[in-house]
Amino acid sequence: MAARSPRSVAVARNDRARTDPTRDVRRLCFYFGGLATVYLIGVWWLRPTATNGSSQNWVVVVMAAPTVGALFARVAGPGVIVWGRLNRWLVMGLTPAVVGLAGYGFASALGLIEVNGSILGAALLGAFILVPTAMITATGEEIGWRGFLWPLVRRRFTFVPAWLLVTAIWWLYHVPVIALGWYGSLSGLPAFTLAILGFGAFVSVITDRSHAVWPSIVAHGAWNGLVATSFAFQGEAAFTGDGALMGEFGWLAAISMAVLGTTSVTWHLRTGGGARMPYPERYRDRWTADVADLRPLS
Repeated sequence: MAARSPRSVAVARNDRARTDPTRDVRRLCFYFGGLATVYLIGVWWLRPTATNGSSQNWVVVVMAAPTVGALFARVAGPGVIVWGRLNRWLVMGLTPAVVGLAGYGFASALGLIEVNGSILGAALLGAFILVPTAMITATGEEIGWRGFLWPLVRRRFTFVPAWLLVTAIWWLYHVPVIALGWYGSLSGLPAFTLAILGFGAFVSVITDRSHAVWPSIVAHGAWNGLVATSFAFQGEAAFTGDGALMGEFGWLAAISMAVLGTTSVTWHLRTGGGARMPYPERYRDRWTADVADLRPLS
């Protein structure tokens, strides 16, 4: 048998170091340390003040915090970011927008809210711009949540505990800026909690099925760009009504995401997606596809 080259030996050693489960605590320390540092920079140094008015610079920094933490953990852990390949599950990322639209439409048919058809049409046509634009900032979150944290947690836990744990962390990440009054409202927190549980369930399923971070980025962009704004276009919402029903902190979006999440998880578990998902035996250190050996379950 031919001797292995020094380079192949070094690659194999690097593979083992990046996937060694005994280093998970170390990886998580670097991840949360980097995330918290950037988050605090955004909240403290870039917070709205009397001089900068309603500056939203903090939003960009806070949304990038999970990715900065993931990159830090990948290098210093060392760890794995599951980039994955572009595949058919990208289209499924638009499902939250479709389900959210159905929820708003149903409420409008019942007379609970009002709809402006011209604005809705403009928003749907403009979705080709609204969703990709929202995906830019959503990427800052999703590389950290679904690219790094989710695969690490999934190799230790079955689907439901992993979903609840990652979603709880994701929820806690939002709470400080909600409590400060910069994002949403405390009165809408119960609806937001239900929405994030349902949405988190859905993106966890499509991440499991695609073995890639990209579908969750599309889903997050569709949520932020359309559902969370009540399908607004140029600052005007297509759907209007009681504030308790509308938007990201409203019950219509929350119930819609709860239905989507419940349906997705039920299907995922019934079709064999509930077991733990370890990293592949042969890891390849590629920025374009850190776990290119994996294939979708279906």
